[in-house]
Amino acid sequence: MADSGKSYWIRSGIQTTFERFAGLIFSFGTLLILLRIYSLEEFGIWSLFLASTQAIEQAKNGLVQNGLIRYLATSNNEERGRIQTASLVLNVSLSLFFILLLLILAKPLSSNLVWDAPVIFNLFMIYIASYLILIPMSHINFVQQGHLRFKGPMVAGLIRPGLLFILVLYLFLNGTKIPLEYLAGFQVISIIGATFGTLYYGNRYLTFSREVDWTWFWKLLHYGKYVFGTNLSTMLYKNIDTFMLGFLLNPVAVAMYRVCISINNFLEAPTQSIAQVVFPQGARTAKNGTKEDIKNLYENAVGGILALIIPGAIFLLLFPKFVLFVVAGEKYLDAVPLLSLTVCYALFFPFGNQFGTILDSIGKPKINFFFILGSAILNVILNILFIQQFGLLGAAYATLITYGTTFVLHQITLYNMFGVKFWRPFLKIPSFYIMGFGIISNYFSNKMSPQSDILTDAAEPNESTDTNKLVK
Repeated sequence: MADSGKSYWIRSGIQTTFERFAGLIFSFGTLLILLRIYSLEEFGIWSLFLASTQAIEQAKNGLVQNGLIRYLATSNNEERGRIQTASLVLNVSLSLFFILLLLILAKPLSSNLVWDAPVIFNLFMIYIASYLILIPMSHINFVQQGHLRFKGPMVAGLIRPGLLFILVLYLFLNGTKIPLEYLAGFQVISIIGATFGTLYYGNRYLTFSREVDWTWFWKLLHYGKYVFGTNLSTMLYKNIDTFMLGFLLNPVAVAMYRVCISINNFLEAPTQSIAQVVFPQGARTAKNGTKEDIKNLYENAVGGILALIIPGAIFLLLFPKFVLFVVAGEKYLDAVPLLSLTVCYALFFPFGNQFGTILDSIGKPKINFFFILGSAILNVILNILFIQQFGLLGAAYATLITYGTTFVLHQITLYNMFGVKFWRPFLKIPSFYIMGFGIISNYFSNKMSPQSDILTDAAEPNESTDTNKLVK
């Protein structure tokens, strides 16, 4: 990969990683407040609600996002209006489907047959308003990513958790009781703010046809069906331990577990950030590049993520008790062994996430879907067995074994398809530290001049950029 190519997605990666980390800081601030005002049971209930709604969002995004980004990144200007219109119709249709699903499942999930938490029904009803507002916000974000523009999504990613944090902090400082229903209502407000934020940067990329091109609708649906299954399976894969703890144990166990997962989200942020950059590049590479280009893209992406997460993982492994005490307080210190186990998840995040990103971007979502589905099924089985045997720690054992098994199968597949070698990303880590230091030094030395500003769209390649230059 040439310097220009590496510099592009490092700059883009810095931009999206900045958004992720800044968003996580706001989310972390909200978490600190919630852990101190709610009981273990109340926080466990809120965690079950969040895990459920995040699964719904990610499942729909899987059906809409990747197809839209892939085809926008590889299409001409004449087609883009038809693609966007078809994608928006698909987005609306799926949103209405999931709203209907929520209306059907909300009561059973909140009953004593599943989680025994009646307030979750009220939270789901409020969330429906959030889900409707997410339709325009998600569409505008995806369109910008399809044009290799990330500032709008970055702003939306800051406003959504930032506004929620401000509202929660205001009530907390004023000594106002914050019912769980208020939190769900604050989510609605924060999504409205995020929608206006991304619209400011993304409106120039919006273009629609006067009629729905149903050929494109079915093409997007066909492409996205495996990504939809992949995202849904992934969310089950990543949250089945939470759901099973709520079902087999109680919300208190969920609270303990989700505190550890929330801390680990800081480590996972670079994985999601760089995936946003790699996906449109992977789509262009698949069209114009070679297997060697794809191999290099994967190895550089994983190496860059590892460079970001390894220092944090080491710190958490060395000082789990200190971190838990600072984050959650004394009542969560029983989760110290659990945190040490869940930190190990982080080493598998880059490999698994980029495996899916690469396969989806080159038009092979079916392979990724079956891998994720198999992993989700394995995780369900292991969680049922291990939680009953080991209690709370059983959920961590089950998920860790599933991650390890999936990692081995992923690497065998990538080696056979592209010649990827699992140790090569580790060899690239020093070069990323050197290049990252250089970019940051240049950023401050030039005082964000227009020529060197890494946080502007001007630093990104235009749509006519030669893909081979970007990935070699």
